[in-house]
Amino acid sequence: MLVTLCLLMPLLFFVRKRGTLILLQFLAYCAAAIWIAQAAHLAALRQLAGQPWVLAVAILGGIAIFTFLVGMLLNSRSIRRRYDK
Repeated sequence: MLVTLCLLMPLLFFVRKRGTLILLQFLAYCAAAIWIAQAAHLAALRQLAGQPWVLAVAILGGIAIFTFLVGMLLNSRSIRRRYDK
């Protein structure tokens, strides 16, 4: 069920309403927070197991930063201009 919702989220870009844009931006910020939480969780698990963890955290951190930037770009003037108020 959750996977289906995640796969359908990009279809919201076709709905040209301001509320949809705000929802997509909010979801991008939530996704970035989830990536950060997962990176911290993975680091803790790998440290307990005595396994290397820095590369995994760097990769997930990079994904979190990218996702956060997507949320910021959704607030750019050129994107907001394309959505009705």
